[in-house]
Amino acid sequence: MTTTTTETAVALRSDDAALAERVRRLTDLAGVGLTVVPTDRVLPDAPVVLDGSVPGGLAVRVDPGRTVAADVRLPGAVVLPGDEAALLDVLVTAATPHRARTIGVVGAHGGAGASALAAVLARACVAAGAATALVDLDPAGGGLDVLLGLEFDPGRRWADVLEERGALLPERLALALPTWHLVRVLSGDRRGGAGADDLVVRSAVRALGQGHDVVVLDLPRQVLAPGAAQEVWLDRCSDVVLVSTGGVRAGAAAIAAAPLQQAGCTVHLVVRSAPAEAGEIAEAAGLPLAAVLREERHLAADVERGARPGDRRRGPLMATARALVERLGLGQ
Repeated sequence: MTTTTTETAVALRSDDAALAERVRRLTDLAGVGLTVVPTDRVLPDAPVVLDGSVPGGLAVRVDPGRTVAADVRLPGAVVLPGDEAALLDVLVTAATPHRARTIGVVGAHGGAGASALAAVLARACVAAGAATALVDLDPAGGGLDVLLGLEFDPGRRWADVLEERGALLPERLALALPTWHLVRVLSGDRRGGAGADDLVVRSAVRALGQGHDVVVLDLPRQVLAPGAAQEVWLDRCSDVVLVSTGGVRAGAAAIAAAPLQQAGCTVHLVVRSAPAEAGEIAEAAGLPLAAVLREERHLAADVERGARPGDRRRGPLMATARALVERLGLGQ
């Protein structure tokens, strides 16, 4: 009755063969390994431990280090049959490892070009050998879908994902999304975008992190002020790229955004201006200058003609994205 795997993700203690088979079907669906031991044996250590030796169903114990964020709420017990969806949520959340580096990109002010840089950064990560997802977190929707010319491409957008019930399986979600230069893109459209207060949105970002090497978040500017967006999204980012232009007002916005460093992520400043001015803004903000982004004069016209960010392989956007990939160690 014992199933062995190279890595035990789920351990079940039970003498009920039918129950073990029900659990095995769910672990197979989640793509994780299962070890079953009799009730007179000690349960082995595992990210998820299921104990069927107690009356009233399966007791569920989860290694707290395997949940990605504090907002993830997992049941303490399940009953099979009946609670298959709840148990699958546990398996996907806690037994599937989170492997991605999560990089946030945000503009210090409107018009900084953060979405374009986020898209090209994701494209550069793929070119460097990393399986990459790009996520549009604008609650209004329609941003990346239009910028990347995906409006008529098949695939799920936030409005479709928000209708999901039950666990979001990493591979299934990734395969359902539109692809842009091998980047899996989860974007809003005319039906709306993603809000930080929605648990399905958080679950989708978590699932993409379980199925990719790099996840690039096109962050809403709400993360620059205290609130739900800042608490939820910055907690997931190891690094944040802060994008600014030159000028007095833009420089002031970059300085005002400098407290992002206090959220626990490493902030990298990219300034679209002359090198001397970029250095002054970085010094005033107390942030490391990751790159000086030269103006890509033809970008707006290129987009109108159907070209997309990064299509100019030697243009400033792609050069800056490659520099960020190297600086952040995002290649494979």
